[in-house]
Amino acid sequence: MTERKDQCGVNYTLDVLEDKWQPRIIYWLGFRPFTIDKLHRLLPELTLVALNDEIASLQNLRIVNSNKDENDKYTLTDNGTDLRNMVVTMGVWGRQQMDDSANQISDQIVEPEADASISELIEYNKKLDKYL
Repeated sequence: MTERKDQCGVNYTLDVLEDKWQPRIIYWLGFRPFTIDKLHRLLPELTLVALNDEIASLQNLRIVNSNKDENDKYTLTDNGTDLRNMVVTMGVWGRQQMDDSANQISDQIVEPEADASISELIEYNKKLDKYL
């Protein structure tokens, strides 16, 4: 990703994930590619300017592809996909630790269909906030 040979790998990962919005952006872009406008609809508390800044930061870290796809949508790099898998796993683990009755993965954690409408995704996002 970047040249920080003096830093522990765990610390580097935590530096990336400590941002409030980056794990959420990573989650959504791993679900499917999004235009900036659709991504903004999923993260309405984040201003469009701030969202663009977060995307630029993730691009600099080589988590989000530096070029949009042919449909003007952002996608994750392979490194971003790997990080997303960890984010989802950490969310599941954290929820299970908070709630002893959460021995099984909740249906709220299961991802919606890849062709879900943006309104379905926005509704799902409200539930997702408990996990990310």
